[in-house]
Amino acid sequence: MSRLDGIIRLRKWELDEQRRQLAEIQAECDTIITVIDAIEEERAQQAREYSGSEVSALTYGAYLEGSRQKQAMFTKFLREKEQALDEHRDKVAESFRELKTFEIAREHEYQRVAQAEAKEEQNAFDELGIQNHAREEAMVDSKYLKMRR
Repeated sequence: MSRLDGIIRLRKWELDEQRRQLAEIQAECDTIITVIDAIEEERAQQAREYSGSEVSALTYGAYLEGSRQKQAMFTKFLREKEQALDEHRDKVAESFRELKTFEIAREHEYQRVAQAEAKEEQNAFDELGIQNHAREEAMVDSKYLKMRR
């Protein structure tokens, strides 16, 4: 297990939390948009209903003004949420970059370890080859053959 695994696990958890928060903010924005659309639909509905009556025309003006104020309030709230959403997207992107940095560092660490192990293994094989070659030379060399008899 790499020494970076714990850090990576923590960064992944933090990134997941930030993504959940981002999804919550996005859901809030969607809800506000739905409310604004509902206000517009209600306003259109009321316009159709009030179009024929003179008495209702007096109250329709007050309703229309209240509806516009309500819509303006939600529009302002939506802008604030969208700004928070953009800021949170930046945080998520930064967290993702940090996570990737640690994952790349871990991958490089694994590669260095693998290369060191491969080099150590190759050195061991080279040493065995040198020893085998030396034995074969010793067996073929005439002065060593006399010694063996």
